[in-house]
Amino acid sequence: MSLFIHKPGIQALIQDRGRVGYRHLGIPESGPMDIHSFELAQLLCGNTGQEALVEFTLHGAHIELEKASVIALTGGGATATINNKKIDFNTTHSVEKGDHLKLLASEFGCRTYLAIQGGLKINAELGSCSTYTPAQLGGIEGRALKKGDRIEFNTGANKKSAINNMQINIDNPALEKNEIAIRCHKGPEWEWFDNATQSQLVKENWRISPQSNRMGYQLQGSPLLLKEKTELISTAVMPGIIQVTPSGMPIILGADAQTIGGYPRIARVHTPDMSILGQCRPGILLRFQLLDK
Repeated sequence: MSLFIHKPGIQALIQDRGRVGYRHLGIPESGPMDIHSFELAQLLCGNTGQEALVEFTLHGAHIELEKASVIALTGGGATATINNKKIDFNTTHSVEKGDHLKLLASEFGCRTYLAIQGGLKINAELGSCSTYTPAQLGGIEGRALKKGDRIEFNTGANKKSAINNMQINIDNPALEKNEIAIRCHKGPEWEWFDNATQSQLVKENWRISPQSNRMGYQLQGSPLLLKEKTELISTAVMPGIIQVTPSGMPIILGADAQTIGGYPRIARVHTPDMSILGQCRPGILLRFQLLDK
């Protein structure tokens, strides 16, 4: 009735839909970086969409199933095998006791979602099982999974509720190429930057830094300069906000980002494109497309 972690890979976190209603206390929602892949995995397994699953970053994971169940893998960043036989993403798989699941390197994408029919048995904290590592909250002891972890899962679900013999694909360009367009809107401090800098934001190719993580995507390129040096009193921020640091480099806030910030908010990512961003791995190029006139 459990998953046994032989290797967690680069990072493996337990996530559900997120921790809603605590931003006023400085606690972000967390939850999946790619909500579309998260929801597809739940749908395929016949889950309600509220269950906990595992979000893997890139490759290297090795998991043993200690009881028969139905699973689904979605997202990207890896290829998958069961007992060393390659399996497809975006469809269900019946697994048996003792089966071994491995995530191997792939060219595109960044995060894989493993859902199990019935969901994982994880105690909720502040209404959610989502792992928020900066505060050691949720998941297992508020940390990433490690070798030797054993995670119980529910077995009472009706197997007939799973979607069998069907592959459902998601249109996500980050799963197919390494140059990505991300739509955005003007931010509250858009006018703090002159026309040339505003144009630079959308014309330049920005490279995702290796220092990027679930808190934020640090971008590399030419500095974005303010019209004049202006201090911003710390104010509300949320996932998708594009802040400009004192060095002039932009940061796109992610699911685990802080709830307030003091850097100018030049723009924000169009909400549907946050799942595209969630599959962008370090090193790829981003270009912003401004939707506002």
